[in-house]
This record gives sequence, C-alpha cells and structure tokens, in this order.
Amino acid sequence: SDSDCCSTADLAMRAALASLLLACCLVAGLRSPPPATVLRRDALAAATAAVAAGSVLPDAAEAAGDRGYSAVLGGPFEFGFPLAAPKRATVRRELVPGRIWSFEQVQGLIYVHVPVRMTAVKLDAGGLLLYSAVAPTEECLRLLAEVEATAGAVRHILLPTVALEHKYFAGAFADARPDAQLWVASAQYSFPLDLPLDLQGFPRGTKRLPDEMAPGRQGGGGAAEGGADASDRPEWAEQLPYKVLGPIAESVGAFQEVVLFDRPTGTLLVTDLVVGVPTAPPEVLRVNDDRALRFHSRDSPAEEAVATDEARAIGWKKICLFALYFQSSPLAVASPPDGSPAGAVRFFRSAFPAEVPAEARALGWNGFIAWSWKPDWRDAFEALRGGGSPLVPPIIQVAILNREPRRVLEFVRAVGAEFAFTQIVPCHFDAPVSATPKEWSEAFNFLRASPVGGPGARGDLPAADLAFLRAFEAGLVRAGTIRRAAPRV
Repeated sequence: SDSDCCSTADLAMRAALASLLLACCLVAGLRSPPPATVLRRDALAAATAAVAAGSVLPDAAEAAGDRGYSAVLGGPFEFGFPLAAPKRATVRRELVPGRIWSFEQVQGLIYVHVPVRMTAVKLDAGGLLLYSAVAPTEECLRLLAEVEATAGAVRHILLPTVALEHKYFAGAFADARPDAQLWVASAQYSFPLDLPLDLQGFPRGTKRLPDEMAPGRQGGGGAAEGGADASDRPEWAEQLPYKVLGPIAESVGAFQEVVLFDRPTGTLLVTDLVVGVPTAPPEVLRVNDDRALRFHSRDSPAEEAVATDEARAIGWKKICLFALYFQSSPLAVASPPDGSPAGAVRFFRSAFPAEVPAEARALGWNGFIAWSWKPDWRDAFEALRGGGSPLVPPIIQVAILNREPRRVLEFVRAVGAEFAFTQIVPCHFDAPVSATPKEWSEAFNFLRASPVGGPGARGDLPAADLAFLRAFEAGLVRAGTIRRAAPRV
C-alpha cells in the first residue's frame, strides 16, 4: 500500500541518517576534539573515581599517544570520521582474581558510546585464551602484556561470531600475537564475494572452529551431522567447552555465536546474545571521552550540560535507550524525516537549534541535537534494564532470533543443561552479570508462547518502545532482506 511505501521510505531515511550526518556535519564545521591537556584532565578524574573498583587505568599523560588505531590501515569499518581514527582508551578489569580479565574499549557514533569487551581467560594448561578481540592499540597490548607476565602468553584467540564489529579486530590482534592460534566461528563470510579466510583479513593458519565441541554431541543448533573428529577439537575445549548457535542465515549474511563455559570459575562467555544493563556509567566511557555522558544528559536542546555524577548517570541511561532501541517511545524527534529530500532538509535544519547553550555546543558536533526526551524516559530505562537480569538486545529479538525460535530455544536449553554457570560475561555493557541457567532461559521468554520463570521473570519489552524496531523489521521483510518471523513456541 501507499502507506507501507511511505513507512519503508521513512525508515530507510532514518537508517541512513547516521552515515549522512557525518558528511553533512563535516560541511557544517564540526569542532575538533579538545586539546590533549583536556583529555588528560578528564582521564585523571575518571581514574581517581575508578580506583575503588579495582580497575587498572592507564596513566593519562602516557596514554594520550598510544590509543590510536588507524582507520586506513585497520580496514573499512570505523566508528570515527572517514580516514580519521578515533582514540580508543582501554580499561582492564580483573573479573575473577587470577583467572579472568576484561579489556574494555568504546564503540559508537554521535556519542552513543557503549563498552565493547575482550575477555582473557587463564588456561589450566598454561597461557591465555582471548575471547573476541578489541582494537590492538599500544595501550591495550601493554595492559595485556602485564597479565601475560604472570598468567603466561596468549596461546589462543577466538572470534566467536560473524558480526563485523567483532570480526574487524581479530586478524590485527592475531598479528600482534603471532604465536597464538586464531580460531573463528565457522560461518565466516564476505559479501558480495565469499572469499577464503586469508582474503578476509585473517592470517594464514587461521582455523574454523568445529561446530561441535565433542565427537557425536549436538552443538546446540549449529552442529554438522555426525560430530567433529576429535583431532579437530581445540586443546582448550576440555576446560572451556562450547556451544554454537547458528548460522541463522538470511538472503545476505547470517548470525552465528559461540558461547564458552569456563569450568573452574563457573563463567559463561557470550558475545551479543545477552547483555546486562547497569545503572551507573561504565568507567571506560569516562576514561575514553567524558563528553559522551554529558552530551546525552540533557532532556532538551536548551538545557545546559553539567559535569556532575548525576548528569553523567542520566546521560548513560539515555545512551542505553538509544543504543538498544534506536528510537524508544520517550524520544521525540523535532522534525522527523518523511522519506523525501525536503523532509531530510527540514530534519537537518531542526537538528542544530539556536537555543543550544554555548557550553553544550562546545561538547562537539556543532550543537547537534535533533530530539528531546519525555518525562517517562526513566520508566523506559527501568523496563529495559529489568533489574539487571540478562537481556537479549531488542534488535536481536525483533529481527534475528525469532526467525528460528525452536532452534534457538533448543540451544538455550542445551547451554543451561550442560553448563552450571553462576555468572555471564558478555562482550557489551556490564560484566560480570550475576545469572544462573534459570535467568539465562528467562531472557528468551520473548520466543515462548508460555513464558517460564513465573512472577519476576523477564518478559516482553514494552510494545511502544519496540515500535520503531518492529517497523524497521517489517520493512526488511517487505524488501526480501530477511524472512518473516516464526510464531512463538
């Protein structure tokens, strides 16, 4: 229908805004980043606040020059401006004393910054396994070397997904630790030509991880018939058994994820399947660029952006709503695009309002703020957070896992039945997340006709907050990009 066409055009326009905004803002004269002295001052303030948490933060003066990662040399996928690599601070945290370490950086656009995590696990046989590499900056490699000095050298690196934001750094990190064996989730692909691994940016000798963790055993949804040969199994699989979900394939691309269970610590390592949403801003956001939290602390363009802990906490909660919903119900866009060139012009004209205070404009992006927040944004955040219980990110709920709910739920069941974990370490947001197989299973209630867990279990997210994602998903179905969702089971 005509209304469907308009809706699709509107959604396509909105989906393109982030990319288009980069070029338009460059023409509009975006402010340069603050001087190094300002970055150092902010980093020192964040370091002081993080000492009590037991984190290892870099010396700010020393770190100013070793956080870069070249966009040109690193590849086509970058979160900064084209040909301009952003600075990527690394924060190291010891999640399990002497056993598991988290190396955290930031990714995002327009200050929608969220943590991305590489997890290092001590192997009983000696050395370390790295789960999902981050940018191998000088700072990150230095912090890793300090762990290697006591736990042993990196022996294995695992790319547990086909998602580009994780795949992007795997080859470069393997080059930085050439004696380590790189393992990759088996469904790696490239588009439009499906190239061999060494032409996808992986070093020679990279191995595809067998879809089954042991001969003759089902891998939770991604196993080949008959099981993997024992000789193909990685040597770390006895300590870190794994399950594979997928690939869940579409006309272009696929979803696949490998989860590991560290037996000695009772820890489940996941990539994107679940996250835990904290109420306090992750310290890596403050260390990397404190402006992101202040930028998003405002309810309206005319509001001042103050540098207080309360404002930063508010900014973080709004970042969560942006990152996980894209456009939640409390977000009001001043002049929404309607799919037409004239609508795009109106949007950009409204996106740089004159009433933005000078100190807020000085945060960057030339005063860009195309939205305001309704008072009920706090309720939306609490519903999303669900008390900190494991959450399947909304976009994965709406556009990926509900294509094959039976297969996903069998994987969920197998993980819970065979891995007696007490905490989850995801690659994004909070870690560790206190959870057992019970809370893990309840996170997937959105796939069930009859939810499990009873009162207090995580249920469906508010329909109003999912409306934008559902409309976007419907557009992808009409375009033939993805299949229709299957019924709940």
